[in-house]
Formats: sequence, structure tokens, C-alpha cells
Amino acid sequence: MVKKNVYVFHAVISYFPKFIKYVFKNFPSARIAFYVTLTSIAFEYIALTVMIPLSKVGGLSDPGTSSDISKAWSSIAAWLGWADDDRTWIWIFLFLFCLRLLLGFLQTAINTLVSKKIMSDLSSGIFRRVMADEPLSEIYKRSVGHYSSLGGDEAYRAGQIFLNSMNAISGGIGALVGLAVLFSLSLHAFYLTILFLVICGLLIYFSIKIIFPWNAKSISLNREASTVFIESFNGIRSIRSMGGESYVANKYLDLILRYGKTLFFLELHNSGIRLIPGLILIVLSLIFLFPQSELIGKISIVNLFAILAILTRVLSSLGVVLSSGGKMLIDIHSAIDLNDVIGAREGGTDNNEISHLRISEIKSIELCNLSYGYTSNSPVLVDINAKLTSGNTYALVGKSGAGKSTLSDILLGLLAPISGWAMIGVLPYEKIEGKSIRRKIILVEQQTRIFSASIKENIKFGLSCTEDEINFAVDTSGLRPFVNSLSHGIDTLLDYQGANLSGGQRQRIGLARAIVRNPDVLILDEATSALDGQTRDFVLKNLKELYKDKILLFITHDSNVIQTVNEVWHINNGSLVIEKKFKS
Repeated sequence: MVKKNVYVFHAVISYFPKFIKYVFKNFPSARIAFYVTLTSIAFEYIALTVMIPLSKVGGLSDPGTSSDISKAWSSIAAWLGWADDDRTWIWIFLFLFCLRLLLGFLQTAINTLVSKKIMSDLSSGIFRRVMADEPLSEIYKRSVGHYSSLGGDEAYRAGQIFLNSMNAISGGIGALVGLAVLFSLSLHAFYLTILFLVICGLLIYFSIKIIFPWNAKSISLNREASTVFIESFNGIRSIRSMGGESYVANKYLDLILRYGKTLFFLELHNSGIRLIPGLILIVLSLIFLFPQSELIGKISIVNLFAILAILTRVLSSLGVVLSSGGKMLIDIHSAIDLNDVIGAREGGTDNNEISHLRISEIKSIELCNLSYGYTSNSPVLVDINAKLTSGNTYALVGKSGAGKSTLSDILLGLLAPISGWAMIGVLPYEKIEGKSIRRKIILVEQQTRIFSASIKENIKFGLSCTEDEINFAVDTSGLRPFVNSLSHGIDTLLDYQGANLSGGQRQRIGLARAIVRNPDVLILDEATSALDGQTRDFVLKNLKELYKDKILLFITHDSNVIQTVNEVWHINNGSLVIEKKFKS
């Protein structure tokens, strides 16, 4: 446990400087927030120094104590034509403190704005990184809840790190300044505050020691609950058809209840942290002010006002340090998984695609002694040697689980081989920019992913293309009869995950989506399996004509498709046997 706590502490300490660098580099408003914080503290300091001449009026301090500050304020009062009395100093104090409150509000507003910008930037950055750069092998190992939690709750916590750190800094500096002023007014009150500080320091230490495991538990439960929710939502048809509604509902209920209990403990802990300092102060004050105690003599109302005003601000600032500092450490601990995202923004990870080459055209892809396995002791592909060249069509066949999809993922650049290599022309994949590969090699899956948008938007999917290009893709994919049957045509909105589409309609949209991108290599993973024979033959004829000078790879069990290709790749137990045929 000790080693684990040391590791966590080290991770927190190493994360914070990188986080601060990221914030101040990417958010100019963070610098404004810092300057406003310093100005706000300065006004508080100025307001607190008014307590020194106020205490002299009450006769608390010795004549020589902080004489320079008293003389300065006396000169200001004389310049304004005001009397050197308690009414003047109380008025100035209240005026300055009013300005301090207004600056404090501005400080809170800017800090909150920056924290929300950080949250938005990290959340979108995480989503973009997962979509474009996160290795597919890494995504397979993690749950969907892991990434949804990173982009949601943990991105929010990262934004709170800045807010709480600025509050802690503000409170810390304000407390130090207040202690200096308090020292000049009353040694008794100063020593009482120091005792309070020591107790609070011990409280922080034991609090953090207790809270870290609970915080880790809340993160884990949040990810598990998110995973169950998202996977169940996406699989709702299957769940209902198998009568599994109660099972998934109860599973989610159990996780969310445990998550709620953990959050309750964390919130109770945070509330206790805010409450305990006040209780400690009251107990110490009861001891200090006991009627028969000789710890202090009789004090005037003015003296009491001065000491209590400063002591209130000091203890309030210390409370902010205690509360915000504790929250900051907890949020840093929660957001450590965001470290690689921030590193990517600062250029500190292995995401170095900028230095990689871009390809303009693919004429051939060669696999040389290529092997791959999701675990080191269980290879899926072993010593694969094969070559795809433009002007040819291929069929990849094999039993379920033989490695067909794994091989297609390697061709797409989504998985990297554990040995051997894949090359485009004379360039190995690892030397080529990933996005460049994915623009030239397109996969059409058996179950085309449909998004909540129109048919046209599902075909374009972010691509800038002309109406003629879209119409050509619709015609070539055999989608035209379906589009013409709709009252809104290609602008018809589709339901969630294409619930209002048949399997064949879904596949034709996927084909049109690929055709409009005009790739050099088109991989069809059972992409015509849901089409009737006539439509399938129509689509195959169009594709073979369209790709007569490019590379067309079918992953299929359809004998009608297999008969039309130039080479058949038989994959079995991780090995590949190539059957060459006459060119059609």
C-alpha cells in the first residue's frame, strides 16, 4: 500500500507541471485569470493593512509596531482630509474589501470559463485521438466506458484542476499575507492560527490517504456503468429478442448504486473537510476565550473587530487551500489517464505522423513474412507472403475466426504486425502517414454503420464532393431504385443505426459511401451478402468495371463472387495459400 501511494503521489506531481504548461500555452485567458487573481490578492492585502492603524486607535498594538504602514495610511487620510479614527479606517477597509469581492467574482468567472474551455478541448481531443490515432489493438483491450469516461467525467475533472489550483494559490497567498498582518496585531491570535495550520496539515495528509482508493473506485465504477449503458443501448434489439432486459437493467442498477454510494462518500468527505476547520477553530477559540482564562486580557470592540476581520480572512483562505487543494489532488489522480492526450497536444507522445510520408497513389501492397497475434503466445497470422497489384481482383476466404478481418485491418493500417512487414510500393507502412493510407484504402463492412443523418450525409460522411459524384455513387451501388422510392429522396433522414433500413439497403449505402471516395484499394467484407442475386450481379459488374485499373479485394464465402476474381487467398490456421486463376 505504501509503495502504491508513493507511486500515485509521484504520478500526481509529475502530471501537474505538464498540465499547467498545456493550460497556459493553449488558453490565453488562463494568463488573464492568473493576473486577476494576483490583483485580487493585492487588494485583499491592502484592505488587511488597514487593520494596523485601526488596531492602534483601539490601543492594541505598541506605538512602534508596523509604524511605516500606519504612517502611510495616516498620510492618505490626511491627504483626503479625513480624521485619523476608527470610523475612517473601518470605511476604507469596507470600501477596499468591496473592491476585493468584485475582483473575486471576476476571478471566479474567468477561472470557471478557462476550466470549461479545458474540459471542452480535452474532451474533443480525446474523441479525435481515439477516432484517428489510438492503436486499434489498444482500443480492443479497453472498454467503451473507458473512453466515454475519459471524454466526459475525467475531462471535466481535468478542467476542475485549473479552477481548484487557482483557488488554492489565491487562498494560500491571501493566508500568508493575513498571517503577516495578524502577527503585527496579536501574537496570541497568530499562534492560535499556526496551531490551526498544523492540525489542518495533518488533516490533509490523512484525508488524501483515505480518499485516493475511494476516488479510484469511483472512476472504475463509472467506466463499468458507462460500458453497460452504451453496449446495451447499441444492442437493444438483441437484448429484447433474447429476453435479457431484466439482466442488463439489474446489472446497470447494481453498478450505478455502487457508484452513487461511492460519490456519496466522496461528497461527504468534501463537506467534512469544509466543516472540520470551522469546528477546530471554535474549539480552540473556546479554550482561548474561556472566561477564567488569562490567555488574553480585556480587549476593546475595535481591537476585537480588527483581529476577527483578519482572522476570518486568514481562516477562510486556509479553508480554500484545504478544500481546493484536496480536490485538485483528487482530480489530478482521476485525470492521470489524460496525460497522453495532453502530451499529444504538446508534441510529447509517439504520435509523430507529421514527419511521415504521404502517398498519392497505391499500385501494389506486399506482405512479407508477416505475423500477427493479439497475444504473444497465440498468433492469428503466421508468415504471410502475398502481393496485391492494381488491375487485379482478389477473394480472401476462410472459416470464421481464421484471421480474415485481422488481415484486412493490417492492410488498412489499423494493426501493426508483430513481425515481418507490410509495404505500399517500396515504402513500409510505418513510414507512411496513417491518414494517407486510410484515404487510399477503404473498407466496406457487412454491417454498414449508419448514422442519424440523411442518406446523402451518410454517403458523404464529411467528404467534400459534387452532386454528380454522389449521383454516380448512388447509381453504381444500385441504390437508385430505393432513393427514388422515398418522398424526400436522398435527403430522407435515417433512424438511429439505420433501424428503418433493410440489410441490403444498408449495404448499398456503405458501397456508395466507399465509391464516392474513389480509393485505390477497395476491401469488401461480405459487403454484398444481403443483396438479392440480380442486384448483387449488377453491383459486381459495376465494381469490376470501376476498379479494372485498381485493387479490389473481396472477403467472402459467396461462390458467385469467388468465381469472378483473379486470385483466391485461402486462409487456414493463420497460414495463407494463394490460388491463381486466369484473368477475367
